[in-house]
Amino acid sequence: MNLYETVLLVNPELPLKDAQELSEKYQQLIKKQNGEIVNTEAWGKLRLAYEVEGHKEGLYFLIQFKSETSVLQELEKRFKYDDNILRQALVKIDGKKFKLKKKSDEKEKKERARKGSPKDTEENAPKEENVKTAEESSPAAKESAPKEENSTTSEESAPKEENTKEKE
Repeated sequence: MNLYETVLLVNPELPLKDAQELSEKYQQLIKKQNGEIVNTEAWGKLRLAYEVEGHKEGLYFLIQFKSETSVLQELEKRFKYDDNILRQALVKIDGKKFKLKKKSDEKEKKERARKGSPKDTEENAPKEENVKTAEESSPAAKESAPKEENSTTSEESAPKEENTKEKE
């Protein structure tokens, strides 16, 4: 048995309850054909990049499953003749390259990375003592120090020139 995933784009005018039943109908079809459902997700109503059959939005459903290739032909045939399915994609997943993750897991990981967990920031942040000793001991830091002072004095003189221009 191979690992597959299908994404269904369902008519947004269909009530959410009916759309979920439609997804469950295809899951039952996979199970009847001796397939195994690995993961299902309802992504909800999302805006489309372009109009599909006159719709600017669509309901998305993901079904990941293991089955034989004979199931794919039956699924594609039924998707084709179902008026409530605007588009569908059916893809074979290479289990060695891809790990199946839920969309919610990815969101949590991004939020943690954006916020930064307290453990990560405390452990990875350099200690102030180490930073000072590194600055004092490096010869490049000593050479660049006077240059920084010169740059600040030129910056301080620049606003004075602007003030004189404004007075005129």
